[in-house]
Amino acid sequence: MKKKFWTSDKLFGLVAMFISVITLIIFVKQTNIMEKQSRLSAMPYLMIETSEIGSKNIYSFQLVNHGVGPAIIDSTILFYKGKTYNLEFKDFLRANIKSMDSIPILNNASINRGLAIPADGVRNILQIGGNKEDYDAFFQVLEELYSNDFDFEIRYRSIYDDKWRITSKKEIPEKLN
Repeated sequence: MKKKFWTSDKLFGLVAMFISVITLIIFVKQTNIMEKQSRLSAMPYLMIETSEIGSKNIYSFQLVNHGVGPAIIDSTILFYKGKTYNLEFKDFLRANIKSMDSIPILNNASINRGLAIPADGVRNILQIGGNKEDYDAFFQVLEELYSNDFDFEIRYRSIYDDKWRITSKKEIPEKLN
């Protein structure tokens, strides 16, 4: 009598191998999902926000992290009249806008490479004002800046080294490769 090719041992072995392959596929997919979830749980989301307190004649620029992880600053570049500047915003204004000499800066902070802005953290870049004349003069400075192609770019990264940038031309961060 001729032996059958598909014995119960071969059939059980084949089913076991099939189950192992399916388990491996599920494991790889689950690992990818966990990695994505881990990256998203540490994603920074920087934005430049302005605030204005007209009753106190104060105008502020703030760098705010609306994300769930720290934002680590890589670079800050300012563009004005076709030139590139690697200066703090306060120093840039003082060097390029002559009327800024007479406008008091109430508060400012630097945005240096390596600075980590925690989740829900705020960095006050510049605060101007104090009296009505200075407040109004600063709005003229802003008008002059934006009429001369002023732009900025802040590049930052997450703790997983995912990189983004924000500019004055775009309202949301742009992911970099």
